[in-house]
Amino acid sequence: MTIAMMIGYPNDSNFNMEYYLNHHLPTVTPIWKPFGMGPYRAMAATDSKSPYAMLVEIEWPDMEAVQRAQAETPAEISQKVMEDMKNFTAKDPVVWFMEKKASGS
Repeated sequence: MTIAMMIGYPNDSNFNMEYYLNHHLPTVTPIWKPFGMGPYRAMAATDSKSPYAMLVEIEWPDMEAVQRAQAETPAEISQKVMEDMKNFTAKDPVVWFMEKKASGS
């Protein structure tokens, strides 16, 4: 079953879109790819009604792949990724998981 890891960055977090897209995503992607990280979509809010400035969907083959990525990424690398967050957001993201049931075009 395909899993979508959803990451929402709050709208009131002084989100730095340029830094996130040009530095953070390219840093995280090669760390998680070996564990099964699939395609991602980064979507920006189009108005102030959204609770999130940025919503990111990362596709994983299953929850086991996510758990392996979280457990087997060396602690010093995970710490650097977490510390990098201060460069693009003032608030912690909200993270949740969804199971893909259907998709279309």
